[in-house]
Amino acid sequence: MRNLTILSETAVAVPEGFYFVGEKDGKLDDRRPTPAVCVDVTTKTAYAIVGDAHDSAYVAKIQSDQFVLGAPLPFSASSAALSGVQCLMERESLFVALQSGDIFTIQLDADKVVDLVGTVDPGIMASSWSPDEELLALVTGEAKLLLMTQDFDVLDEFPLAQGEHGEEVPVALGWGRKETQYQGSSAVKAAAGSALEEQQTPADDDNCVRISWRGDGAYFSISFIRDNAREIRVFSREGKLHSICESIEALEHTLCWRPSGKLIAATQKLPHKHDVVFFERNGLRHGEFTLRKATRRVLDLSFNSDSSILAVTALVDTGKEQPEVCVELWTDKNYHWYLKQELRVSGHVLWDTEDPMFLHTISSSGSYSGIRLHSAPAVAHVASEESNGAACVVDGTQLLYTPFSYANVPPPMALYTVDMPLPATHLTFAAFGSGNDFAVLLADRRTVLFYECKHAKTVREGEPPKEVARISIPGDISVRQIAWPARDKLVCLGVSGSRGEMISVVEIGSSGDVAVRKQLDVERSVLVYAAPHAGGAVLVEGVTGIVSVLDRETDELSAVCKLPAVCPDIDAVCDVRDSAMTVVGRSERNQLFANDHLVSSACSSFYLRSDLLVFTTTTHLVRFIPVIRLSTAFVDEAAATETNSGIGSKYDESSRRVERGSTIVLVSPVDDRVVFQMPRGNLETVRPRALVLASVRKLLEARQYREALIACRVNRIDMNLIFDHIADQLIDDFTEFVNQIDDPDLLNLFVSGLCDEDVTRTMYAGLANDADAVVQKPASVDQKTTTICRRLRKVLHNTGEKKYMRTILTTYMCEKPANIASALQMLAPLSTTERDDALTYLLFLSDVDTVYNAALGLYDLPLALLVAQRSQRDPREYLVSLGTLNAISSEEYRRFKIDSQLGRSHLALEHLCEAYRADSSLWDEVIEFVNENGIHRHALHIFVNDKQQHSDVCIEYGDHLAKGSDWTQAAAAYLLGNATRQAVSAFVKAKDWRMALALAAAPGSGFNTQAVHDTAVEASGVLADRHLFMDAAAVLLEYTAEDEEALSLLVKGKHWAEALRTARLKDRSDLIETAVLPGIQSAYADVGDDLDEIGESFKAKVERLRELRAKPLEVLVEQHMERAVPDVDVMSDTASMASQFSTFTATVSNASSQMTGSTARRISKSKRKEERKRVRGKKGSIYEESYLVDSISKLIDRVRAAQTQVREMSLALVHFSLVSQAREVQQKFRRLVSHVCKVGDWVFDEQRVQMQLGENGVPEPIPADTNEHGLAAQPKHPKPRMPRYDDWSIASLLID
Repeated sequence: MRNLTILSETAVAVPEGFYFVGEKDGKLDDRRPTPAVCVDVTTKTAYAIVGDAHDSAYVAKIQSDQFVLGAPLPFSASSAALSGVQCLMERESLFVALQSGDIFTIQLDADKVVDLVGTVDPGIMASSWSPDEELLALVTGEAKLLLMTQDFDVLDEFPLAQGEHGEEVPVALGWGRKETQYQGSSAVKAAAGSALEEQQTPADDDNCVRISWRGDGAYFSISFIRDNAREIRVFSREGKLHSICESIEALEHTLCWRPSGKLIAATQKLPHKHDVVFFERNGLRHGEFTLRKATRRVLDLSFNSDSSILAVTALVDTGKEQPEVCVELWTDKNYHWYLKQELRVSGHVLWDTEDPMFLHTISSSGSYSGIRLHSAPAVAHVASEESNGAACVVDGTQLLYTPFSYANVPPPMALYTVDMPLPATHLTFAAFGSGNDFAVLLADRRTVLFYECKHAKTVREGEPPKEVARISIPGDISVRQIAWPARDKLVCLGVSGSRGEMISVVEIGSSGDVAVRKQLDVERSVLVYAAPHAGGAVLVEGVTGIVSVLDRETDELSAVCKLPAVCPDIDAVCDVRDSAMTVVGRSERNQLFANDHLVSSACSSFYLRSDLLVFTTTTHLVRFIPVIRLSTAFVDEAAATETNSGIGSKYDESSRRVERGSTIVLVSPVDDRVVFQMPRGNLETVRPRALVLASVRKLLEARQYREALIACRVNRIDMNLIFDHIADQLIDDFTEFVNQIDDPDLLNLFVSGLCDEDVTRTMYAGLANDADAVVQKPASVDQKTTTICRRLRKVLHNTGEKKYMRTILTTYMCEKPANIASALQMLAPLSTTERDDALTYLLFLSDVDTVYNAALGLYDLPLALLVAQRSQRDPREYLVSLGTLNAISSEEYRRFKIDSQLGRSHLALEHLCEAYRADSSLWDEVIEFVNENGIHRHALHIFVNDKQQHSDVCIEYGDHLAKGSDWTQAAAAYLLGNATRQAVSAFVKAKDWRMALALAAAPGSGFNTQAVHDTAVEASGVLADRHLFMDAAAVLLEYTAEDEEALSLLVKGKHWAEALRTARLKDRSDLIETAVLPGIQSAYADVGDDLDEIGESFKAKVERLRELRAKPLEVLVEQHMERAVPDVDVMSDTASMASQFSTFTATVSNASSQMTGSTARRISKSKRKEERKRVRGKKGSIYEESYLVDSISKLIDRVRAAQTQVREMSLALVHFSLVSQAREVQQKFRRLVSHVCKVGDWVFDEQRVQMQLGENGVPEPIPADTNEHGLAAQPKHPKPRMPRYDDWSIASLLID
């Protein structure tokens, strides 16, 4: 779907008196196939062999539009016949071979140094260097093949015609043909002889030998005449005969091997047609295509370096008296060859070996031209509702026109074919009106045809393009590009023989008359284009990347921007907010720019709409960027994030994957279709999510609800978008919504898809939303579905309840939760037929068991029976159940049974209580039901005014709580139920001994003195079991006479002061000596041992931490990876783990790989193993530092917890005059606290990055957290509170 456009032409005329060797007196010597020109691709310089009036030959250098005469050559220009001219880049020399046999080399870096390398006595009929310039193939006058090295040493020499078969011997089975049938040996010989007699050399054959190499230099082919017939032989690089091409009738002299290596091209001239035929390397024929009937004789064939274009140099009837030498440029797609350009150069052509789109030509008139080509589709761009979305493909004198808005015809076919008198040179669509009309510049470079195309919606309505005008460009300008910005104006870019590069603005009158309105001399330009989305502004791009705009009134040029590189594909759009123009261009290196900013460095094609920039990338994605976001910040961010070629999420609208190598042909200017062309040439039309959503949003904003809903259904868009995009508008516009849709099925589809989520914040966030302009709102919307259902249901009731009965039922079923009961109540007033239909639909929306339970919950047994009959239930079950319920005489008790069956325990209890008030014998059933369902609190609420029943329920509730060991609540419940003994027992178990003993000792409690004593002993035991020794001792001291046991509890709890006070209070000094003092002495020893153990452990861990931090973190990770031998296969895709993070920045690279299921399981197992290592803190592991810091923190907590014990211990020792022991405890603890405080800051303030096992089973830093200031910080172990001097020290015992 692409056409070839001439971007630029560089012409250099040979000075007067000089001419190209082989082309004299303005005539082309078509019997000498070797052009007198070659190119040095490193310096972009052309070298030509020229002659002068004195018959002298020279080397001329053509560079930067200048002709510089170089070294003279030692041969006559008029008599010299060139057999080879080539620039050798490695040797920096020019190779010239003559048919007389002389071989010359001319050094390019030395002035006028010409060396005669040698002479081949029989002469040189043809010569050609291999693409790598290591081998030279020569065909001598004796029909011998001569292979030489780059130093002109002979490798091999042998006759061309030796051997009948090569390494590849073709085997043609020919099954089913007459030739395969046995007719005797004489018949076979006769057939072979007649075949030889028929093969004659065509009259137009130049009788010259041609050599052509394959692109990789592994093979070369030679075309020569043998036995009065053309023969093509294929040789290997070593000079071995590989194959002989299939013999065909009227094979001509042309020969060219396609650089890609697939085919060898030649021509065949039959009486009724002239073909370009192709052969495979093995010699078998492989297709052909027919040249135009205007072709009289083919002079040469040549492929460009990437094999995409075939240049056919031929004598062609152009409508003049004599045929002209033209160069036809052919391309192929979908097994069809298209004629894309016809260049009337009247000379030889030579493709650039590095730039596949650059063509060098020399003409018989004595001029050199460098022609740059570009391939681009010709498609409509105007954003009009009447746009046909058309594309035109040039194929010689035919235009293949396809309007994609209503027909997608795959190439090489087209919906309409338009015939023209001459081949097309350039085609442009109109930038005004509907954009369907187009203009065509013909190959004479002066004639322009205008075609009108009417808008249509279907193929039946469509009409082929109609020619409405034909003009000839005035002046001496040779036009190469045209732009059609307005109905009466045509802008032409070309070259004038007298003024050089220029732009001509042509005014077209209504009667067809033409006048030049303005002519502008410009520097070398590559493109002229009328941008529809910029108001039809005409853009002119120069070779330096400067883009200028042609003023509509004055026709003057003014620069608007400078693209960083020359872009042969450009377009422009004006921002609707400030009318600022943005120029979008794609360079030949696949760089996409928006003004001077890089959008993508891997763009393979693009299309600019008025609202979106759509482009494909070499990573096989199509991306979408809103025009309003083509700002500096956004496009820079897009280019910076392009390295991640994957798609962020499944709801990402900004990109989607396409087939490998897909390019954009057309993006519909107004709807949601994109036409892609695949590498093999076929077309595919897709509807990308971004364009579909953009179309739906426009429809919603225009209140075209039905079209929007249908678009969502066809493209599987979540229906929530219809409401969420215009929530404020639609909530009050449901009447119009229902009237437009007018289809219950579509409304049902809309309602059934609703959810309590704002999809414009989640899956359809959109492309054009500016982050600063978006109103921040939560993604979850409470009661959204229910609100819509209720508002819509109200409109449906008013519009037509009978028509929209199913939609009304849908609104009930889609509420959150579903209101099935109300939906069932809608069935009551319906007729039998309508009710059956509605019930069937209701059962379609919901599970039949759920509907049955809802019907039963309405206490409507006939309705429940009707639903049950439509279910898969066993009639023997539901009939018995419904019969049992129907047989209950009490309505309240029946409802209790129904609610109990449905699990509605609270409602069932209410009905049971009502039944109990009518029948008191049901009390036991009430208590049983309450206990079974655990609804005591609801029962308490029901019986709040019934004292006895309330008391009974309280006791039951207490028993229920006691089973769950909730003793405090159980005691309160017992207390409310006047169950004193149970309450006392519960208070004891709840450790509330004061309340328990207060209740037990109260008058009327039923507790005697012994019972109170036993209760106190029980409470003391419970408290002691919970290590509440102070309270346990207090209970015994206050309510019993067991002083020794109480003192023992105080000593056990290390409450020394309280133990001494109690012994003095009870006048039991003997217990001081027998219980308190031994307890203090034992505790003193334990405290000392604990402090020693804490100090040693703390010192060891700190020393290990110092050793660990002395090692770089990278070394620890490398050691960890070396030890993880079983997991090497998991992490084989990562070269160096240590290189993925920095000790200072704590960042990691996004190294990821595709994982199989087994790999993922191994990684999961490794993670669990690593977590166990983290907890153990194995020495030398990456987790050891974190483990040590955590252990030191726990030791500091132990030191801080020992402060009170040390203080009380010291005072008790002083009381017993054990001052030395007290001082020892104080000193030991002070040393420990001093050490802790000294290293605490270093341990916690200088923590390094904490490590974890990553997704790929590779250690990586733990992700940073965000603090309250929004700053990212690496997570660290919190620093514990340090011990305080005042909390433990006794100053009089400390010695400095």
